[in-house]
Amino acid sequence: MSSKLYYYNSVKNIISIKTNIKDFSFSYGMAMPYVDEKEYNNSLIKIELNVVSGRVEPKEGEKSEMGKFHYFSGYQNANEMYYERSFFFSQKLQYKISGINSNHIKVTVNKNYMRFVKHRFMNVHSMGYILTDIINLRLIHNNFAPLHCSGFLKGENSYGIFAPPNTGKTLTAMTLCMNDSSYKFVAEDLALTDGENLYAVPWTSTFRYYDSVDSSFFSKWLNKLTEKISILELFGFGKTEPITKYVSEIINKSSQKDIFILDRGKEEFKDISKEEAFQRINTLDRYEFNYMRAPAIIAYEYFNPDTDIEGAYSGEREILKKMIKNAETIKVISTRNALNYSKIIKEYIEK
Repeated sequence: MSSKLYYYNSVKNIISIKTNIKDFSFSYGMAMPYVDEKEYNNSLIKIELNVVSGRVEPKEGEKSEMGKFHYFSGYQNANEMYYERSFFFSQKLQYKISGINSNHIKVTVNKNYMRFVKHRFMNVHSMGYILTDIINLRLIHNNFAPLHCSGFLKGENSYGIFAPPNTGKTLTAMTLCMNDSSYKFVAEDLALTDGENLYAVPWTSTFRYYDSVDSSFFSKWLNKLTEKISILELFGFGKTEPITKYVSEIINKSSQKDIFILDRGKEEFKDISKEEAFQRINTLDRYEFNYMRAPAIIAYEYFNPDTDIEGAYSGEREILKKMIKNAETIKVISTRNALNYSKIIKEYIEK
């Protein structure tokens, strides 16, 4: 594997990655910018990911002394853990993780794992999924909650847009920001909150699935094909373009004002209670974020109880409640046409 190191920043001043993988991508960044080592070191949560050609194993004689948790091995309170699973023709899928209960996570993974484990299937998760789950856990322990939402800034305040998958939250934020320069981009699929502010996770690039955003012939053709053959979503085709190709400015941190929740159905625009808003947003996040049931994190907590998954879940709920309490207005927008959401929001804000 390459000895050259690449530094990426997925959330400014909060999440950075150092790795020997060029063009590394995962849920928190499909087209992340390169940064220097100084910016990497200035981030709150730092990930070191090293891919090696050889095996990733404990020292000789140690493995038999370690505790077992299914395919995981480790010592109690050692703050590190090994994973090993047999593969074809005596090949092994292996990795080692340390520091899950800290803000400096180190991962060494063998080439076989990176080559053959690309997605999440039962209890075998790609390294991208594993790192996403660990980052979500660490964010919450640092008083940030991940949000499955899009968002934009208008004037001095930002607005969060929440919705079930494939409802139109990405399309809505991108339409507003691309068609009117007074609307500034915050997020299109993921964001963070501390209960008061909205933080950009700008490099997710799920907007590439929308014809009205990426209007190239290839994108339109691929999107139509994916509608008919859904498994194609698991495979990458072509180069993922960064958000900066479509918007001129990213707002990394802004005070959150209102919350919009999108529904599909009969035309409706109404207020809802903070209690109902919490129930909806908490459910959306539980559907999207898997840190509570992630095999690597559960096994790590078995060996290192201070990983504290339950504490993270309680903390996440409190941050969400704080965000909802601080929102000036919470609106539900229901329509049968996803292109209407942006029109309704724009009309409401500018009235």
